[in-house]
Amino acid sequence: MAAVLTVAACDGPPAAEAALTPFERVLADSLAGDSAAFAALPPTLHEFLDVRTALGDATLERCDVMPSRHRHELRRRLRLVFDDSSRVLLYAVADDSTGRLDRVEYIRRIPLRGQRGLIWDGEKDRTTSTWWSETRWGLSRRVERGEIPRGGPVPRALRGLGRQLMLVACAETADSTTTSAP
Repeated sequence: MAAVLTVAACDGPPAAEAALTPFERVLADSLAGDSAAFAALPPTLHEFLDVRTALGDATLERCDVMPSRHRHELRRRLRLVFDDSSRVLLYAVADDSTGRLDRVEYIRRIPLRGQRGLIWDGEKDRTTSTWWSETRWGLSRRVERGEIPRGGPVPRALRGLGRQLMLVACAETADSTTTSAP
């Protein structure tokens, strides 16, 4: 009976914690693991995927909140353009009531080299990699695809980018049908 009274007397989380959004709580809880995942990436993949410092640089980005298809769904799309003319498209879908990610897509195009996409699907807990090589006529129509093993640093780093995207200040978008490659 004393345990029931103790639980009933609890006022809930401290005011500072209660003021956090679900996305801020999830990011705070997973920050160390996300950073460890980026640190564990091979150097070339780390250079390709780690755009965390650019997520908030208004001179490099354009961020849009896209219309929801379901209740409590938040969809965001971020476009980054770098000095070397490479471009990144980061797209994430999450539940705005819990902060749980449902999908993260990352596509990076590097001029004269090609375009790689990484997609994490929360429903199947699967990460897929796609590659379009560069030809003298532009991107190849032939796409190479492969699965990335669960539990490695790539899926965790990709989800980390999605979590950070949910905290970037974005503009509301009236038309979600406008899509283009990065």
